Parts: sequence; structure tokens; C-alpha cells
Amino acid sequence: MNFNLKAAGTLFSRAKQFTEEKLGQVVDRTEYDDNFEQLLARADRTKAWTERLTSHVDTVLQPNPNERLESFILTKLDQKALNKPNIYEQLGYCMCEAGNDFGPSTQYGSALIKCGQCHQKLGLAHKEFIQSAAIGFMQPLKSFLDGEMKSLTKERRTLEIKRLDLDAARSKQKKAKMTNSNVPMAMADSSDTELRQAQTEFDRQLEITRLMLDGLNNSHGHHLRCLNDLVESELQYHRQSVQVLEDLRKQLGLSKSTSNSSTIPSTPRTVATPRTATVKFDYDASDINELSVLAKETVNIVLDDNEKLSDDAEYITIEKPYSKERGRVPRGYLRIDSLSS
Repeated sequence: MNFNLKAAGTLFSRAKQFTEEKLGQVVDRTEYDDNFEQLLARADRTKAWTERLTSHVDTVLQPNPNERLESFILTKLDQKALNKPNIYEQLGYCMCEAGNDFGPSTQYGSALIKCGQCHQKLGLAHKEFIQSAAIGFMQPLKSFLDGEMKSLTKERRTLEIKRLDLDAARSKQKKAKMTNSNVPMAMADSSDTELRQAQTEFDRQLEITRLMLDGLNNSHGHHLRCLNDLVESELQYHRQSVQVLEDLRKQLGLSKSTSNSSTIPSTPRTVATPRTATVKFDYDASDINELSVLAKETVNIVLDDNEKLSDDAEYITIEKPYSKERGRVPRGYLRIDSLSS
């Protein structure tokens, strides 16, 4: 039976070093520089957010959890997913069947068939969007997690092992020097040699890991291009859907305005450009009438008709331009932007 005493000794020293660190018994622990720590933190954020992003996009592409599970199982089994009709196509088939039952020559039956055919086209457009988003966004990000990120995790684990070996070797040399008079010269030279070797292996692994961490810049650039592809796919899908629905509206003879509003023409109202302000500090709302904002946000100031912005007002009502959320914020948290001429 072969038993490698050196390897066993290395494992024992590594385990001893790890245990002592966890118990707080180690003072001289090798620390990474601030730049390397920042690279590690960015890698952790990249991994966490990429996982969350792919999960949420997957939910958007397929809201039905059972369908996602079935697709996941088929992928693991290396089988192609069945080309099932999606919800738009199912609705389209139902409308066509109903229209044929009522009679294609009837007004209602004819309209149902046209709507059914329209929803079948919408279903096809949605499938094309899913396929485009999967190829342009989901697959590259998942490949990054399964490839580059897994390799980086492996190298980081190896680096931690090399650090434990280095600190264990330092501890061993330190103890040898403390009892120098009782330690043979050969053993002292052995501890020095072990320390130099451990330092060399640690430095080499540190450089490998640093290079992989620096490579995340390229990954972020690639992910940005994938994000742009996703937006283009969404835009194409919605444009196609609007065109299909516009064609249906024309086939059904519907006017653009279906409201039964009064025929009296209304006087166009001139909408003034809202007064804006920039948030100076983060503010957390303390009641339902207030609004939480973040520093550097640009918000609109809400004023009633003919109301002027008072210099003595303690609170100012604002509105976020995109979410349209409204609420009060202390005036001191806002820098009122000057009106453009």
C-alpha cells in the first residue's frame, strides 16, 4: 500500500492552518491588496447578478413555471423541447374553431376567425422573440456562468489552498526559529526551502487568478452587447405585434378612436415644461405622503394651477419622471434647477 507522507503532511498542515484561522488563533495571515480585494468583490457581484438576470429573463420568456421545468428537464436529458403552441396560438385556435362553428359567413364568425388568425401570428412572433432572446442573451450569459465563472471559482479555490500552505509554512519556520537551539540545521533549512516553494506557488496562483479577474472587463463588454441584442429583439417583437394588430383593426373596420366622447372639439391645452430639481442626499419616506428618493436623481416639482414655488416651503411635492410616483420631500434635500429661457 503506497502512502505519501509528504502529501499527508501537507494536508495536515493545511487543515491545521485553516482550523486555527477559524478559531481566531492566527495573527499573521496573508492578506490580499486592496485592488485584488476589489476585483474579488466585483467577481462575486458579477456572478450573483448574472444568475439573477438570467433567472428573471427566463421568467419573462416563459412565465409558466411548469413549462420552464419541462424545458429544463428536456435540456438536461439532451432532448429537444416539443414545439407546443403557446398561449397566443392556443387562443387563436380557439377563436378560429368558434368562428367556424358560428359560420364564417356571419359577421361574428368572420371576426372571430380574423382575430384567431391574428393571434396565431402573435404566437409565432412571440416564439421568434423567445428564440432570438435565448440565442442572443440567455445562452451567452449561461455559458459565462458555466465556463468562465466556474473556472474562476476553481482558481480562487486553488489560490486559497496555496495561501493556507504559505501561511502554514511561515508558521512552521517561525516556530523553528523560536526553538533554533534545539532544531537541527537540516530541519531549519527544510523549513526555509518549504517556505520559498510555498511562496513561489502562491505568487504564481495569485497572478493567474488576477489575470482571470481582470478578464471580467471583457466579459462585461460582451454582456453589454448581449443586452443590446435583447433590447433589439424586444423592439422587433413589439413592432411586429403592433403591425399584426393594426392589420387586424383594418380588417375589422375599426376606427382609430373607439371612444364615444362628445363631438364638441376641445381646446388644446398647452403643457408647460415641468420645473425640475436634483436630489442632494438620499431620503427615506417616513409616512405614506412622503416619497423615498436617491441622491443625484432628477425629479419634477409638482405645483397646482397658478401655484408658485415658495421659498418658505418646508416640504415640496415631487414626481419621479419615469415611475410617476409622487410624494413630499424636505426642501433641504433638493437643489432646484434653474428655469431654461
